[in-house]
Amino acid sequence: MSTQPPLPAGAEEISTAGFNLYVGPIYRLPDVRAGADGHFCFPVAEKHMNSAGSVHGGMLMSFADVAMSQTARFGTDFTASHTVSLNCDFVGPGRAGDLVEAHVRVTRRTRTIVFLSCDVVAGDRTLLVASGVWKIA
Repeated sequence: MSTQPPLPAGAEEISTAGFNLYVGPIYRLPDVRAGADGHFCFPVAEKHMNSAGSVHGGMLMSFADVAMSQTARFGTDFTASHTVSLNCDFVGPGRAGDLVEAHVRVTRRTRTIVFLSCDVVAGDRTLLVASGVWKIA
C-alpha cells in the first residue's frame, strides 16, 4: 500500500464514534471550493480497499453520506440529520495513496429537509457523484 498523503492544513477529524470508527478517519476541511457548502476528506487506508485493489464502493458511498449529513446541519441549531434518500453514481476508482475529497452543495433547504449534491474526487479524478435528501432534527 502506498504511503498516505499528508492532510491539508486545518483538517479537523469528525466523530470517531459508532460507524465512523470503521470508515474513518474522516476530516472536515476549512477551505470550501467556490460553489460548495462543505469540504471533507479521508486518506485511503488498507481497510478502505476492495479485493480488486481500488477503494471499496461502499466506502465511497459512506463517505458521501457522512459529508452530506454533516453539511445538512451546518449553520443550524440541529444536532441530528437522517438520510431520507441517497443516490450515487460511480464514475472512477479510488486508488491506494489517494486523498479522497468530498465537495458538498446545498441545493435547497426547508425548515427540516435539506437537498444536497456531492462530488467525490481524488485530485482531478471524479470517483463518485451523489445527491440526496436529509431530515434535520
